[in-house]
Amino acid sequence: MKTNFSLLLFLLGIFLLGQEKLIPQFVSETGKVSLTSQNLEINVIGTTADVRLYQSFRASETQTASYLFPVSTETSLYELMVYYPNKILSMDIRNMDNIRKQVLAENKKGKKIQLNHSADSHFIKLTLKDLPQNEEVKVVLKYMQNLEKEAEWKFLNIPSFISDSYDLELEKTHSQINIISPTPIFDTEINLADAKIKSVSSKYQEIQYAGKDWNSPIQLKFHTRGDQADAGMLVYEDKGCRYILGVVEPPKVIDPEQIAPREYVFVMDISGSMQGFPIETSKELVTRILYDLKPEEKFNILFFAGGSDFFSSQSVYATPENIDLAIQAINQQKGTGKTKISDALQKVYSYKPDASYNRVVVLVTDGKLMEDRTLYLNLKSNLKFAQYFCFGIGYDVDRRTIQQLSNAMGTESVLITEQLEAEVEMMKFFNLIRTPLLRHIEVQSKELNLQETYPNQFKGFLSSESSSFVSKECSGMRDPKLILTGINGEENYREEFRLPSQTKNDELSILKLVWAKEKIEFLLQEEERCGKRCYDDGKFRNQIIRIGEEMNIATPYTSFIQEGYNNNNGNKGRKDSLYENPFNSLTFQNDFDSDFDRIPNTHDECPFDKGTIDRKGCPRTKEEKITSEINRMFEGIEFDFDSYQIKSEFYDKLNTAAEIIKNQANQTYIVEGHTDAAGTPEYNNNLSLNRAKSVLNYLKEKGVNVSQLTIVGKGDTELRHPECRPHTVCDDQKNFENRRVIFKVVP
Repeated sequence: MKTNFSLLLFLLGIFLLGQEKLIPQFVSETGKVSLTSQNLEINVIGTTADVRLYQSFRASETQTASYLFPVSTETSLYELMVYYPNKILSMDIRNMDNIRKQVLAENKKGKKIQLNHSADSHFIKLTLKDLPQNEEVKVVLKYMQNLEKEAEWKFLNIPSFISDSYDLELEKTHSQINIISPTPIFDTEINLADAKIKSVSSKYQEIQYAGKDWNSPIQLKFHTRGDQADAGMLVYEDKGCRYILGVVEPPKVIDPEQIAPREYVFVMDISGSMQGFPIETSKELVTRILYDLKPEEKFNILFFAGGSDFFSSQSVYATPENIDLAIQAINQQKGTGKTKISDALQKVYSYKPDASYNRVVVLVTDGKLMEDRTLYLNLKSNLKFAQYFCFGIGYDVDRRTIQQLSNAMGTESVLITEQLEAEVEMMKFFNLIRTPLLRHIEVQSKELNLQETYPNQFKGFLSSESSSFVSKECSGMRDPKLILTGINGEENYREEFRLPSQTKNDELSILKLVWAKEKIEFLLQEEERCGKRCYDDGKFRNQIIRIGEEMNIATPYTSFIQEGYNNNNGNKGRKDSLYENPFNSLTFQNDFDSDFDRIPNTHDECPFDKGTIDRKGCPRTKEEKITSEINRMFEGIEFDFDSYQIKSEFYDKLNTAAEIIKNQANQTYIVEGHTDAAGTPEYNNNLSLNRAKSVLNYLKEKGVNVSQLTIVGKGDTELRHPECRPHTVCDDQKNFENRRVIFKVVP
């Protein structure tokens, strides 16, 4: 573990050196900026850090500067204020639609107010005009940051906040870190040599540092796992409401004896749209789990498309003979037909599990399902008998269906649309479901209304990862109890907690924002599930806007916008009007990223589907992914020198490519043949055309409609390795790779 942690710190150090501009910082193109003081307060609560930075600057020979906060999927800004002696500049959350309407109304009166989106989506930018010269300017920055996790360890990495452009007028910097955990804290380590670690209690540690090591990032690690599974809660009370964080932690080392015997039921989508890497990955996932089972444990497999068939009428023991038969059945699946899942799941529901086993049902599909409304209702009514997971994989995963299924199951969704990410995501999923310590974990109370508990309809699953929920309740009842229950085979887990009558504790105030984030996520899912009617009437949108403005956090409908106030003894006084200046320029700066692709929604043309910057936030099209998959099948298919005969060892790959093409009957492709650099251009052109023809003829024999294919010979004009001209300067492998056939999609 220490080796992995050292590597993590080393890589982080390289990242910080290479990305120095991606730290929060005071920036001026001219003049001098002096940093005169810096204090840092961090409260680590569960898997979230509440980071509060207080800095003082003095500027000279410059009237204009900026304070930049880097946008990240791991952070969420909720306060940024700069204090001049006479005014306060602040980033405030506003309803974007209201701002648009007001600007339109003002411009109808003859004004020329501009409304823009930030030109640089990597930063939230607070513009500092009319800087007081040689006078102190204070910055208050507050944001949430997710902790990183590896095995039982939790990591917090905080940059130094010291830009190379600053003139430093510091004697020392001060840092205070409080780790507050629902369960006991173990093995805390920090990289600052002079930091002092104090255990206030088993669940509360203080770390203090005052010194000159200000250029070093803070690198903290700790874990909260003991020898046994544990559970605990934290409560923050504000304005008559409690915000409750509950956590159930697995043990540091999971003893197989702690786990009831496992029974896995795999519901595998073998419809035509799964052909290629989706069904290959599905087969690999199931195979790995089967080999992980003990002979006394059980499994079954239900293959479904238009119809559905079990591997066995009942779950069978995981003997070597049964596993071999199952793997043979898996490998025979090709991927054909439409997808109907309700009937498939009804077959799973029809036979109840042995009470002494933990049944885990794994639905593997791309979500292209032909379903009725009863699917989700039937699923919810069967959750007490098994833990359900949805493994979403395909070229064009139906994200909405997968997320709704996972929401009904009470588990996080898996969405894999690219072959390159399949192996990593599959292993994460495999490690999650292979140790089912507890399932169907519920939070209950006879005294409190826990309807505002999230994730929605919390049904926790305890495995190698902890299980947690956050709730808000405003009953005002004193000394209430919460009860956590769960199931492990025939054993029932139950633990009672009395919530403390706690005075306002600012160290735990981040729980309000943690709850707000979960609530907003729930409302967005409900809005999408409801569809056009709810988009039009604003039923969920208005709630989201209200939470965003109250908590000062970005949402799809709210954005940061710069506001100015009088400085009334360190408090916000009279607010400046955004519309008073007829030539004002207003900028939306939104750090809400619905699909976690590092492109904020205000810049993302596909805000709910992970994409790339060059595609303006949109993913590759299904056709592009499938073409890439066909070409992956062709990778390594080598032609001998001066030959266009296909070798028999490549038939399996070509057979898979044929199945993919047959399931895309409306798509046409160009089949390009290529050669190495040996031979004349005329000869190579004919040879490359013959190679393309060989592939076309093979695919035709496998049932592909040749009208979907157009052959082209490129000769040696587009070498994969252009340095291999002449071919004698390269080894055989590179020349083999130049002799290839590739597919291109016809738009």
